[in-house]
Amino acid sequence: MRRTIKIILFTLSILFIYPQKILGTQIQSPSAVVICEDSGRILFEKNANERRKMASLTKLMTSILLVENCDLDEKIKVAKEACYIGGSEAGIKPNEEVSAQNLLYGMLLPSGNDCAMATAYHIGGNIENFAALMNKKAKELGLINTSFDNPHGLDSDNHYTTAYEMALIARYAKSYESISKAVSTVEKDVTFGDRTVHLHNTNSLLRTYPYTTGMKTGFTNGANRCLVASATNDNLNLIAVVLGSDTSKIRFEDAKTILEDTFDTYKSYDISSFLNVYIDIPIIKGKQERYIRTYSDSKIEALTEEEYSKIYVSQNFPQNIEAPIEKGTYLGTYTVSIDDEILYSKEFYLEEDILKKTPLDYFSESLKNMFNSLEVI
Repeated sequence: MRRTIKIILFTLSILFIYPQKILGTQIQSPSAVVICEDSGRILFEKNANERRKMASLTKLMTSILLVENCDLDEKIKVAKEACYIGGSEAGIKPNEEVSAQNLLYGMLLPSGNDCAMATAYHIGGNIENFAALMNKKAKELGLINTSFDNPHGLDSDNHYTTAYEMALIARYAKSYESISKAVSTVEKDVTFGDRTVHLHNTNSLLRTYPYTTGMKTGFTNGANRCLVASATNDNLNLIAVVLGSDTSKIRFEDAKTILEDTFDTYKSYDISSFLNVYIDIPIIKGKQERYIRTYSDSKIEALTEEEYSKIYVSQNFPQNIEAPIEKGTYLGTYTVSIDDEILYSKEFYLEEDILKKTPLDYFSESLKNMFNSLEVI
């Protein structure tokens, strides 16, 4: 249930996001995006909705399925089909028992294709079934330009995403503490079977850019160099994605550039004070005179000072309602916006049946009014 609620809230949070460009930012990578990790709002984009191969950024989705389907201390027997498939490997061997947590680190630090394959065989039974689970999760997250064909990211015609949708995958992945901790780890000793293996993180920004908090590198001949990089500065949490960079140096420099420019342009604002809703609607012919409800929510948003000054609230509720009305009937919508961009929107529905007055109610009301009049006299 908690996982379902998390997915619903995540999906709803991306429904009101509109791209904002950082003026003057120039990068070489053909596709890139920066989003606010807290809200999902786009703060910078360059061809962010262009479908491209994703290489080992794939392993963020593989990691999501691992933590959602396995206990971290669960021992997983490595299938022989998982080993020696080429590309980057962590070094697991057939029939070794490896904890789910160590498979997670093997995927996310040295980008082990073998650990991704071991995960897929354990959860899905085969690659096709696991890819189906990956695509199911992508659909649950509201992604429409993402398709998975394998758990590791080696090139395939049916394996692609966009910079924006990869940022959403990364944002969801970071909601899991185990993944967030792994992608921020520079190096770690893990146990594969009865062996201790030292793993190094391929994300050099963890060593060279002080605000970095993770996440994942990727490379194939078809995808070129790719990177998801998360960073935090002055309470502003960002996720950047660059796809298709010609060199490793370019991907890291571009990611740093768009992160730095975003930090210079935006600040983290708590807009919770705009999310206090008071509903007071008169009821015609109802047993109760008014329908009254209060509601409050919280949200952190990345905004410029000018944008913050332009925030306005609109609410669309009826002036009155007439009984009888059933519980669950739509009442209206509360919206927080900047110009034409919706930052927050919530629909409200009746939380109880509104009953109509009966003749007896009217009679009792008349008697009460009559006695009140006599007391005044």
